[in-house]
Amino acid sequence: MNTGRLTIAGAICLALAWTTSQASAAENSMDELVGLWAAERDFTPDMQGLLIIRRLEDGLAAEIGDQRVAVSNENGELRFELPDAGYFRGAFSADGTSIRGHWVQPRTLAGFARFASPVTLSKQPDGHWQGVVRPLGDRIHMYVVFRKDEDGSIRAFIRNPEGNLGRFFRIATAVRDGDKIIFRDAQGRDRLLATYDPDEKRISINFFFSNATFDFERVGEGEPSGFYPRPPANPPYRYVPPVPGEGWRTATLEDEGLARKPIEDMIRVIIDTPIDAIDSPDIHAVLVARHGKLVLEEYFHGLSRDKPHATRSAAKSMTTTLVGMAVHEGLIKLDAPVYKTMYDGSPPPGLDPRKARMTLENLITMTPGLACDDSDNDSPGNENTMQSQQDQPDWHQYTLDLEMIHEPGAHAAYCSASQNLAGGVISKASGEWLPEFYRKHFAEPLATGRYAWNLTPAGKGYGGGGLYILPRDFLKLGQLYLNDGVWNGQRLLDPGWVKAATTGYNTINDEGYGYGWWLFSYPYKGREVDAYYAGGNGGQYVIVIPEFDLDIVAFGGNFNQRVMHKFKYEYVRDYVLPAVMGK
Repeated sequence: MNTGRLTIAGAICLALAWTTSQASAAENSMDELVGLWAAERDFTPDMQGLLIIRRLEDGLAAEIGDQRVAVSNENGELRFELPDAGYFRGAFSADGTSIRGHWVQPRTLAGFARFASPVTLSKQPDGHWQGVVRPLGDRIHMYVVFRKDEDGSIRAFIRNPEGNLGRFFRIATAVRDGDKIIFRDAQGRDRLLATYDPDEKRISINFFFSNATFDFERVGEGEPSGFYPRPPANPPYRYVPPVPGEGWRTATLEDEGLARKPIEDMIRVIIDTPIDAIDSPDIHAVLVARHGKLVLEEYFHGLSRDKPHATRSAAKSMTTTLVGMAVHEGLIKLDAPVYKTMYDGSPPPGLDPRKARMTLENLITMTPGLACDDSDNDSPGNENTMQSQQDQPDWHQYTLDLEMIHEPGAHAAYCSASQNLAGGVISKASGEWLPEFYRKHFAEPLATGRYAWNLTPAGKGYGGGGLYILPRDFLKLGQLYLNDGVWNGQRLLDPGWVKAATTGYNTINDEGYGYGWWLFSYPYKGREVDAYYAGGNGGQYVIVIPEFDLDIVAFGGNFNQRVMHKFKYEYVRDYVLPAVMGK
C-alpha cells in the first residue's frame, strides 16, 4: 500500500499551500499601514526674492533671480513680465523714493487662481530701487488615516487643510493588493489607487488636481504634525496674552472684562478635538479683540500669525468695505447706475430698461435682478458656472451680459458675481486696479502686512471672495466697523456707513443681509444679542458683537462641510459670550 507516500505528499502540498497563503495574506495585509501618513508638496514659484529696478540709458530694467528684462512705463504704470513665471505692475511714489506695486504669480494649485501680492521697492543711494518679491505660498499638505474596525476591515479618510480635497474622493475603506492600495467609497466603488513600497515604507498617490505624486510617510505616535490641532506632546494649554504688534494694542482677558475659564475651555476643546473623520472640526485660528485691544490669539494645524490664510467669501465684506471707502472719497455714489459706469457713460443701445436702473447698491445687497443665484446649479450666473466657462475671461463682462429676470432691488439671491461686479465698478470709478485700490485705501491706512488678491482670467481683481490675508489684519476689518469707520484717528468710511452696511435690507438663506455683511443674533441670559459677520466657506469668520465691543476672527479648513459653522453657532455662544463679565 502507498498510503504513507500519499500522506507525505499531501502534507507537503498542504505546507506549500499554507506557506503560499501566508505570503499572500502578508502581501495583502493592511495591518502594517494602520495609523497616520503625511505628504507635502511645495509648488510655490521659484521666481521670488530680491527685485531690482535700474535706470539705464535706454530706459528701465528689472532684475530678479537670473533674469533681466526691460520695464515699460506707460501713463505712469511700470510693468514687466517673465513668461510662465509672473509679472509686475506698479508705479513711482509722488517723490520718486519708492515704487509700489504687485507681483502676479502663476496660477496656484492651493488657491486655484493667480494672485497679486504687494511689493515695495525703495530707492538706494546709488539710484536703483530694490524690494522683495514674496508670492503666496503654494504648499499642499495631504494626510491619510487608516483605522482597523473590530471586524478587521480598514477604514480610511483623507484630510487636506488648504482645500479639504479629501471630500472629492469620498473614500471610506481601503484594501491592499500586493503593492497596490485601493480606496473605496461607502458603496464599495473604487475611488482612488495608491502604491505601497514596503521596503521604503512609503505610500504614493498621484492626485488629479496636481498631476503630481505625493509620497506619504508614516507619522509616529506622538510626533508633531499639522494634522493635529497642536502637537500631541505639547503641555496642557494655559492662556497667555498676545504680544503687541501690527498696529494692535494687547491686554489680558481679565483686563478687558472677559473671564478666563470659558475661553481656556474653548481652546482646550479645539486642541482636544479627535481628528477621526473627514468632517472633524478643522479650526485653524481664533482671535478676539475687546475694547479695541487684542486679548486672545491662538493658532492650530500649523497656521501662525505670519501666514496669510484664505478668506473665501468673507472677502465679499472686504469688497463692500472698499465700496464704502470709494463713496467716502467721493469717487462713486451708491445710486450710480452700474451699466452707465461700466460702459464709460455710454451703455450699449437697446439695453434692458431694468438693467439701466440697476445701481451699485443693488450689487452689494445682492439684488441686481440678474439671472444669478449660486444656490441654483442651473443659473447661468452661478459662480461655478461663471468660473468654469472658457468663452468669456472677463467675468465683469460675463455678468453684465446675463439676462435680467427681476426688477433691481425686488429679489435677493446669493450671487458672488454681483459682489465681483461691484469690485469692477470701484475700478472703473477710481481708475485703479482692484488690488491697488485695496492697497491704497485699506492695506496702507490700516498698516497691514502680507496679502494676496486673487485674479480673474482677464487679470482683474476678483471681488467675489478669495483674498488671502494675515489673521491680525482680518481682525482689523471688524475693528474698523466697531470704530464706526475710523482707524487710528483717520476716518475711512462715512459716518453712518457701519449702520447702513449692517442693516438687513433683505433675507438670504434665512439670515439678514446688508452691504456684504450677514446679520445674526445669539441667545444671552434670556435675550438676544445682535451680531453681524463676514463669512466664508471652510469656516472663515469676522464676527462683530457691538453691544459687548467684541471683534472675533476664526479661520478653518472644513470647506463645503456643515461643520464649518460650528465655531459661529456653538463656540461663540457656549464660550465667548459666557466669558463676558461686563460692557
